[in-house]
Amino acid sequence: MTNEELVRQYYDGDEAALEKLYHKNLGLIRGIAKETAAEFNCLITDQHHPNQFSAYTKTILDDLCGEGALELLTRIQSREYDESRAVLTTYLYPHLKGRMTRWLEQNIGCMALSKDEMAAVRQVQRLYHVAWKDTGEIAEELGIPEARVSRYVRYNTHFLGVHDLVPEGYDGDPYEWLMPGLLSASAERAVYRKVCIELLRELFDTLPKKDRDILGKTCGVFGYSEATLKEIRMYHMMKESAVEKAKSRAVEKLRESYPGSRLQVWRTVHRMMRRPVPPPGEDSELRRNFPQYVRALAEVYGVLNKL
Repeated sequence: MTNEELVRQYYDGDEAALEKLYHKNLGLIRGIAKETAAEFNCLITDQHHPNQFSAYTKTILDDLCGEGALELLTRIQSREYDESRAVLTTYLYPHLKGRMTRWLEQNIGCMALSKDEMAAVRQVQRLYHVAWKDTGEIAEELGIPEARVSRYVRYNTHFLGVHDLVPEGYDGDPYEWLMPGLLSASAERAVYRKVCIELLRELFDTLPKKDRDILGKTCGVFGYSEATLKEIRMYHMMKESAVEKAKSRAVEKLRESYPGSRLQVWRTVHRMMRRPVPPPGEDSELRRNFPQYVRALAEVYGVLNKL
């Protein structure tokens, strides 16, 4: 039974077909895992058995296969796959490859370190950059040579971000924690931005499905997970240059739909509230409705000023 037939069975309500589909594609998952591991220099053979992978590589491949299996199940359960567009393996490849690549970037880095050593690197860099301890203090605290601490500090771990600089268990905005009082916006500004995003979403939803998918994944907005150009290209079976052109066209469509939209009216009224100068033209719709726009926005401002 083909992959596509199993997908149809699952879509028709046969839950057992999903498990059969998973077992049928174990080879695909492992093949992509090996390919991804090779790109990170993680395919290492055993010194005593040249025809076998080392224990380190086997661990990496097992983790990658686990990530691939989760992604396969997630994609099928989302019911986004359409067999009229591509065979299942073509559809799955960029999604599985992307998830495995992100896992390696987060857990291994670009230096092909073991998971334990990568954890030690992150701990050393946190103590050095956040706790402001010198290499000697870190070496004494962790019980490792100072030379190793110095080497760990110099590693270019590009994925050490603001989320690594806040205390464990803190579930708020890390930027607010790191820079209190510097990022706070007024309630009026927060409402203005929130409404702008909601009205922009209305324009975004008028785009064709393909344009929404490309633009949403490129920018990582409106419920779309950010994806690389390669992932988007393979998902839509397009050249990278065609994806760039499609993104530009989608942005241009948004620009064309902006004049006369609710978003434009909202931004115009907001500017008028800050600088209340009615627009020129006696027959202007905005001028005719200006008093009611002002009253509506004034009510919002009045409520916010009481908060």
